[in-house]
Amino acid sequence: MPVNSVSLLDSDLFNVQADNATRDERISLSYHRARAIARAYAFNTDDVLRLTGKFWEFHQDLIHTRDSAAFTLLAIQYNLCAGTLAPFLKGRADLRSLMEKLLSFEVSGQFLLTEVGHGLDAHALETVAVLLPGGDFDLHTPHPDAAKYMPPTSPIPGFPRVGIVIARLLVDGEDRGVRPFIVWLNDGWRMCKGVSAKVLPERAGSKPLDHCITTFNHVRLARSALLGDVDKPVDLRKNFQSTIWRVHIGTLSLTTVLIPTLKRSVFVAGKYSLRRHIRDPNNNPRPIISFRTQQRPVLHTLAQIAVFEPYAQESIRQYTDSTIPYSMRQGVAAAFKAVLSQASQESLFALAERCGAQGLFGYNNIIDNQLEVRGSSIAEGDTLVLSIKLASELLLGRYNMPPAKYPSYLLAIYETQLFQHTRNILRSFGGGHRTEEFNTRILPRCQTLVEAIGHRMAYEAALDAAVSPDLLALYEAGVVLRHSGWFAENTALDSESQLDMELRAMNTILPRLEQLLDSTGADRYCTAPIVSNKSWEAFTRILKVHEGNASDGVQDDKVGATSKL
Repeated sequence: MPVNSVSLLDSDLFNVQADNATRDERISLSYHRARAIARAYAFNTDDVLRLTGKFWEFHQDLIHTRDSAAFTLLAIQYNLCAGTLAPFLKGRADLRSLMEKLLSFEVSGQFLLTEVGHGLDAHALETVAVLLPGGDFDLHTPHPDAAKYMPPTSPIPGFPRVGIVIARLLVDGEDRGVRPFIVWLNDGWRMCKGVSAKVLPERAGSKPLDHCITTFNHVRLARSALLGDVDKPVDLRKNFQSTIWRVHIGTLSLTTVLIPTLKRSVFVAGKYSLRRHIRDPNNNPRPIISFRTQQRPVLHTLAQIAVFEPYAQESIRQYTDSTIPYSMRQGVAAAFKAVLSQASQESLFALAERCGAQGLFGYNNIIDNQLEVRGSSIAEGDTLVLSIKLASELLLGRYNMPPAKYPSYLLAIYETQLFQHTRNILRSFGGGHRTEEFNTRILPRCQTLVEAIGHRMAYEAALDAAVSPDLLALYEAGVVLRHSGWFAENTALDSESQLDMELRAMNTILPRLEQLLDSTGADRYCTAPIVSNKSWEAFTRILKVHEGNASDGVQDDKVGATSKL
């Protein structure tokens, strides 16, 4: 049965005014909200291990738009921490007990992989776990660049914290590759012995969270802390990938939260555009939504939402289909992330901009989302790096992506010819991927190549799901206009024809604008005061007011006064 998160909106946790709260109070609020959401979903081990429908529905819940910090905690908790732990539960009563506490958010779980000096090259991480003669382990951060960066690990009252720490296993001085270790970080009040957390400053524009730089000073771990064995793997690279397998799931799952993010943001911008009026030369009121420049980002975003929802479902279906080669499934996730990350960042920027000065304020639910999206494009696989890896492997012929269902359609032709052109360039200098020419001539094209795959797959999924033809046409026009030069050069679509594609689709969609905005389901999750006159009036009533009876100008006794700051 689907979880109805709307009921959470009526609780005090989601109605408390936190604008004047301290940073620590706001962080604590996010933890309590995360616990409330966790208990509403009531996950079991199978949900996170077998990636049930509930797991995927959770990531697309509009409740996460109310508190992105709470979502960050939950995404780490369930996918990375509980997900890594789940395969090791058999025969381990201690781990089953811990899993129950993680699933109910009685305990906060973290996943410590990347380091200050090792992000994209996390395979070279330097945190070490040395096997001791008695069978225990010594977990240690050998130098500052080996400190774990940036999971939240500081004490939060009421939330004991455990972490899955990825460390390099050393046995008799031999590197046995990386392993996951269960490490208690704090008891909710004090850090555990030998564990240190330096709380980072607040991320720009995001809900505050206690992101930290975490170090270990010869922390003694019992043998049971190791998840797995101490044998040396045959292939260290494959061992690393299998250790962090949940990160690859996060490439897809974490990106699906961008769909509710787009829904709430377009709801705000659209409703504001309907409400906001200007005066024409005859002093008659005219809604700003009557201007095509105002309609454009709103309608394009609605078209993206209509396409991305079935695209998400198809990507999930393919990713969880064990008959599809794993490398291809990773490619499906990478293409999905590339398309949604790019589209979301552009759309949110445009939506915020069309709200004018109001779009600059976080209380209107758009610009803060825009900055959060930048973070999600890096988390669980940097979008550009994923694109470089996928495009390079496809160009080198190591595997193929699912073939086009409709090869004669425009976006399929775009993808095919773009790859053909890039392969021709690759052949022109011998096809080597370790060369400077590959670096300078191929790498800059990789993200565009992967986005082309994703746009084609998105279009196909929407077509198969019977998405309204005008919304699908506008999505297609958006892709064409973003790559206008290519389509003008390689198809019969000159610049005027491209604009006509957009114009026709928009003209058809516009009459049902309000219906499409309401169908997002974002109304109850929206707190932006600019969506209606009533909410704006209520908002201004609670603002701090300055009044007085000072005379005009500067008072004589204040002239020449200097600040003491």
